[in-house]
Amino acid sequence: MIVEDLMKKPIAIEKDVMLVDAAKLMTKHKINSLIFLVNDKIAGIITHEDLVAHFGEHKKFAEIMTRQVLMVKKNDKIQKAMDLIREKNISIVPVVDNKGDLVGVVHAKDILNQACASDDFLMD
Repeated sequence: MIVEDLMKKPIAIEKDVMLVDAAKLMTKHKINSLIFLVNDKIAGIITHEDLVAHFGEHKKFAEIMTRQVLMVKKNDKIQKAMDLIREKNISIVPVVDNKGDLVGVVHAKDILNQACASDDFLMD
């Protein structure tokens, strides 16, 4: 199975917003992370945990975002995303195409759900 088989549509922003606005957007779309794009390339990511850590602070997205974003390509084997999630203790991995443009996201819970539902999940 490849990453593209499990990826979901990403929610991303292209302008720096206040954390309260990022939190509202994440709540509206029922997501736990938000990706920041500059010229269609991933510049950073924040998670629910980041928002909690900076709760009540009057800061902008770019001030707290993680800039060294781990990602996988859409044609990578799902095992690569699983390894990143496990080794780096993250819950989401952005997915890019061969040009490096954001095309999706893979969530740890979706990988787990698929693994539980399929006897041959990691088989080629």
